[in-house]
Formats: sequence, C-alpha cells, structure tokens
Amino acid sequence: MSTSDSIQNRNTLNNLLLLAIMCVMAAGWITFSFLHGADAATTISQERPNFIGTARIKQHRAGANGDLVEGEEHLLKAIIKWDAIPNAERYEICHHCKDYINEDTGIADDTVTDEDSIKDIYDIEIGGKNTCGGQPCLVMPGVPRGNNQCHLRVKIDGEWSLWSKHQNFFVGEPGTFEHVEL
Repeated sequence: MSTSDSIQNRNTLNNLLLLAIMCVMAAGWITFSFLHGADAATTISQERPNFIGTARIKQHRAGANGDLVEGEEHLLKAIIKWDAIPNAERYEICHHCKDYINEDTGIADDTVTDEDSIKDIYDIEIGGKNTCGGQPCLVMPGVPRGNNQCHLRVKIDGEWSLWSKHQNFFVGEPGTFEHVEL
C-alpha cells in the first residue's frame, strides 16, 4: 500500500468516526475519552458553547491615576467578556488556535504541537478577577495587534465541552469590539 493510499484510508476513517460521533451526540450527552489518543484525559460531554463575546481594548495602565506603564506604552490588553453559561465550573479560552481546534466539530487535535498553531490556552476560574460587569471575562495583556481569534469551552459536572466556534476580534486602537467575519 502506498503512502498516499494509507493517508487516504486514515482520512476516510477519521471522517467516518467524526460522522458517527456527531450522530451519537445528536441523540444526547455522551462521554468519549478515546478521541484524542490513549494518553489524553479529554472528555466531551456537553454541546458546544454559544460563544458570543465582546472585547475591550485598553492600553497597559497602572496605579491610582491610571498612568501608562513605563516601557509598555506600545502594548495593548484585550478584555474578552461573554455571557455566563449555567452550571459552569470553569472556562478555557484558546487564543489563536485555528490549526488546533477543528472549526466544524469543536474537537481539539492533540497531535498538533507546532507553536505557531497553538498560542495560549487560558484557564479561567469562576468569579473574582474573572468577572466584568457580572459576566465572565478574561484579561489578556500584551495582545498582538491585528486579528485575534478565540475559542471557548466550559466545564460542567466535571467534564469539558467541545470548543466553541471561534470569535474574531481585531485589535488596533483602544475601544470596544464585537466579533468580525473575515
């Protein structure tokens, strides 16, 4: 069997597996621990969260007077905010993970290890500093200018959901932004 035949067979098997998973998930909640390989402890038991966030972009400021942080005048921070999900125990946001998270299925590909494909995964506890105006939020200092893509997942009853569809936030100047289609 040639290498291309082997790859085609593997892709066909992966597509059939994903189709079967989507059919089973449509019938109700189910947990799969084999989706990401034998070593992964990832489970999927929830639907994909409906992540519709907003972003506030600010300069790095500190102190009672809100002075610009010396040496960080060129940097911006993003404050990503979304609606709380009932019964959430914690959240994760994956920043710039388009090659790591399958947009159609919300399943992460644990075989992707390229640093350019997986930027940052933020673990977000419920409440406290992770709340803005009564809603969950994440403050990301030093966010790069340009398009910033984020996915969200939620932990409910000890199990992680699939990753949401992405939200794009264009970081340019301070202000408030919503998702933009590219």
